Amino acid sequence: MKKTMRLLLPLAVAALTAACNGTQNELLRAEFEGGVQDKVYLTLMPLNGAEAVTDTLTMQNGIVTLDMEIDAPADVTLELEKDRKAYGSRKPAASEAYRINFLLQPGEKVCIKAGYEDNYLKYSLFGSEALRAQSELREEMRNECVKIGLLYDQIVEAMANGVENVEEAYVDSIYDAYEEAVRQKAKASLRYIEQNTDELLSGYLLLKHPDREVFLEYLPLLDSAVVNGALKEKIEQVRQNAEYMRQIRQNAEKLAPGALAPDFTLVDLNGKEVSLSGFANRYVVLDFWGTWCPWCVKGVPQMKEYQAKYKNKVTFISIACRDKIEKVKAFVQQENIVWINLMNGTEDADVAFLYGVSGYPTKILLEPGLKVQNRYIGEVPEFYQDLDNLK
Repeated sequence: MKKTMRLLLPLAVAALTAACNGTQNELLRAEFEGGVQDKVYLTLMPLNGAEAVTDTLTMQNGIVTLDMEIDAPADVTLELEKDRKAYGSRKPAASEAYRINFLLQPGEKVCIKAGYEDNYLKYSLFGSEALRAQSELREEMRNECVKIGLLYDQIVEAMANGVENVEEAYVDSIYDAYEEAVRQKAKASLRYIEQNTDELLSGYLLLKHPDREVFLEYLPLLDSAVVNGALKEKIEQVRQNAEYMRQIRQNAEKLAPGALAPDFTLVDLNGKEVSLSGFANRYVVLDFWGTWCPWCVKGVPQMKEYQAKYKNKVTFISIACRDKIEKVKAFVQQENIVWINLMNGTEDADVAFLYGVSGYPTKILLEPGLKVQNRYIGEVPEFYQDLDNLK
C-alpha cells in the first residue's frame, strides 16, 4: 500500500522546547507548527467514571485553546480533522501516528507544541514533570507509532470496498502485525512503570496496556496509593475484565481436542429450549456468531452450502452472542437459514464464556459422543476441509 505522503515539516529543537505563551485560565493550549489550519476534535475522558467531554475546537493562527476545570484525572485526545480515518461503521479516528493523547491531572495546565514530520505528528507537552515524561515516552515509541499508523492505513484500505470483497486471512495478517507493533510500543511504558511505581502516571499507562495478562502481572507492582487513589474505580473495572478474559482463555484450554464438551440448554428463536445432549449421537458444529460480526455474515453462504451437503451426518447449531433476537430473526429469515439458531444466555447460561470464545466467528466441531474434534477462530478453510474429511 502506498502511504499518502504528508508535507515534511522538520521541527527545530528550540520550537519544541520553548514554553507556550498562554493565559492562566487555559486548561489546554495547543500550538501547531508549519501553518496548520484545521478543526481539532477533543475528547476528555474523566477516569473516575464521569461523562466524557467532547468538543470541536476552532484553530486560529495554528492555535487552539480550552478553558475549563477538571476535578479528576482525565484521558485527553486531540485529533485534527484531516487526520481522521473512516473505518467501516466505526467512529472515525486518527491513526496512532497522528493522535495526541495524554493523562491530564487536576491542578495541571498543559501546553502542547506540535508539528508534522513524515508519517508522524510530533509533539511536546509542557506544564508538569508527568506531562514532560509522557511526551518523552511517545518520542521513544516513535518508530512503533509510525508502523502502527501505516498498518492502520492498510487495514482501512483493505476494508474500503466492503468486507465481502476482502480476504480474511490477509486482513488478519495485517491485524497480527498491528497488534505486535502495539505490544512493542507498550514496552517503553512498562519500563517507566517499573521505575516509577508510586506515580499516578504509571497507573494510567498500565490501564492503557493492550494485553490484560500484562496488566494483571504488573498491577501488584504499583504502590497501594496509586491503586487505591484517583484511578481506583477504573483500575478495579479493568482488573475484573482482565480476570474475566483470563477465565475465558482457561475455559478454552479445557476444551482441547478429545475433551468432553459441556452440556448446555438455550432457547431458539421461537422460545423453545434446546439442549446439546440431544445430539450426542451425531457430529455437531457449534457456531458462535452475531449479526454485528462482518466475518460471520460473510461466511453464511458457505455455511449454507456445507449444511445442505452434510445435514444427514452433522447438526449445525448457531449461537448468537451479544445480539438482539429481533435482528437474529430478521437475518435468519432473510438468508433462509434452516439449521438450529439459539440465543446465548447470561451468567450461568453464557455458553460463549463456558466454551472460552474470545473471537467471532468461532466454530467448534464435536464428534459423536460430544467430544471436541477441533476449534476454528474466524472463517478459515480448515473448518470446511475437516467437514469434507469426516468418516
